[in-house]
Amino acid sequence: MTNATLLDKNTHANLYINNARAGELGDNINYIPIVADELKQLVLDYPVYFMKNPQTGQFELYALTGFTAGENLFLHQGSWRAQHIPLHIKREPFKLGLRDTPETQPSDNDLAVLINQEHPRVNANIGERIFDPQGEPTAYLNAVCEQLMMLIHGNKRTSAFITTLLEHELLEAVQLSLTQHGEKQTYTGLYAINEQALAQLDIQALKSLHEMSYLQACYMIIASTGHIQKLLNWKSEL
Repeated sequence: MTNATLLDKNTHANLYINNARAGELGDNINYIPIVADELKQLVLDYPVYFMKNPQTGQFELYALTGFTAGENLFLHQGSWRAQHIPLHIKREPFKLGLRDTPETQPSDNDLAVLINQEHPRVNANIGERIFDPQGEPTAYLNAVCEQLMMLIHGNKRTSAFITTLLEHELLEAVQLSLTQHGEKQTYTGLYAINEQALAQLDIQALKSLHEMSYLQACYMIIASTGHIQKLLNWKSEL
């Protein structure tokens, strides 16, 4: 998020956030970073894969929403065709940052809400108010703050989950081959759970994964890839 500034009840007293669903409001994204805490809800609608962050090279968890840059097939006639929208999308245009603190290991109390005033959702009269007339956070802003905290803590748990999968060599590169209007396209950069490697783990490893709820997460991710066909059907309607 560029140009993020500390949210202030005086500076930003009269701002609104447009929560309509539209590509021009920042929803035109074909893969969305998610956290493992969201899996139970998101796997009901989205194919979930692992991808490498282009900046860090580290694996992260993503919900696939389209096959080309800027393509979100879940957007349809002003609505989002899913029961749940990923937290990464819902929290826009806000994020958490660190206050100036001498602490080497900052706590939750050292976190502050930042806003990107240049985000297309930010405006002067449409949508949800950030602060009420008395300068207090609205119910909307309080809900966003909860979502931001879920992302912060969820990112840590997701990193631990992925680290464990890598230790057991449970990720494998996959590619999707798509044919539309007679033209074949290949979608690369995706990683999935290696089902064969998972099946070959010894009892102790499986028990450990189960106790951490990682085994359940693996099977949810595997099952979610069945939603690819839904996306292909939507794409064929374009």
